[in-house]
Amino acid sequence: MYGAAVSADVGASLRAGTLGVGAELNVGLTETLNLRVGYSLFDYDDTIEETDLRYDGELKLRNATALLDWHMFGGGFRVSFGAVGASTEIDVVGTPTGGFYDIGDETFAADEVGSLRGKIKMGNDVAPYVGIGWGNPVDKDGRITFLFDLGAVYTGSPDVNLTAQCGPALAGDPTRCAVLQQEVRREADELADESTSYEWWPVVSIGLAVRF
Repeated sequence: MYGAAVSADVGASLRAGTLGVGAELNVGLTETLNLRVGYSLFDYDDTIEETDLRYDGELKLRNATALLDWHMFGGGFRVSFGAVGASTEIDVVGTPTGGFYDIGDETFAADEVGSLRGKIKMGNDVAPYVGIGWGNPVDKDGRITFLFDLGAVYTGSPDVNLTAQCGPALAGDPTRCAVLQQEVRREADELADESTSYEWWPVVSIGLAVRF
């Protein structure tokens, strides 16, 4: 019966996109429903200027996926849904501009700040995914298939953690050092507010699959 026959076909695919570069295993469950699991990763350096402070950031993509692909019309078009184990994070290092740090509501000279580091992590460790795409890795009509996906992962509100070390200029000034720590907490809150645009992570990917 249409959509009910169990398929023993298995395919493997290589993908590259906004979740990183990785591989997937595809298993045909019925004539119209496939299961795919995979893992992707990628590192990317960039500058972040979401607040008055500039950060040198390193984006570390680490994503495991478990998805169902529904080929509702029995062809290449599909609707995909499932979960992404989002271990993606951004390591940030605050850098001075013109010899000064603008942290929170205060300005600090470069020698007042020993270091300013932190992490921005996705809010959901396991995030829901929904999308559409083209290509069936276990299609019996061909052994090699081109794949395309377009969707989104709901990662939730990012978690921001910032820490600062007081610089040599504050070695004898605990009051000013305490002000720095207070403004760092304020800066973390501001960065979290500015990062809410990352609650939805767009997914665009292409790939090639081979049916066994």
